[in-house]
Amino acid sequence: MSSLRVPESWSVRHSDACVAVLTIPGAVGATRAFDVDVQLLARLPHPLRQAEMGLSLEVDGSRQWSRTILGSTPGETESLEYHCRLVVEPGRDVRLRARAQLQQGALVALSLSAVEAMEV
Repeated sequence: MSSLRVPESWSVRHSDACVAVLTIPGAVGATRAFDVDVQLLARLPHPLRQAEMGLSLEVDGSRQWSRTILGSTPGETESLEYHCRLVVEPGRDVRLRARAQLQQGALVALSLSAVEAMEV
């Protein structure tokens, strides 16, 4: 009889902070892969002012990805997202940090999640 293991899942969501941090603990003797998703959702309230949205992801203090875009839906909400796969070595914790930057916009939500990718 075999038992199926449930994939690990870590997540954080903020509506009042422009930084989200997750730590994935290292497993003893097992290399694991995680699908990491970062999403910035912002309201661009002023239709006459050009809004700018920025999002970055750091892994253990090193920048993994960063992007800044001009808002294209003034008066509404807009999102900026990033997805990657991350390998976590045995016994080693990994710290993820997402940072949002907004000009002429307001934070609705900043989400950071990591879901273990289960090999078939």
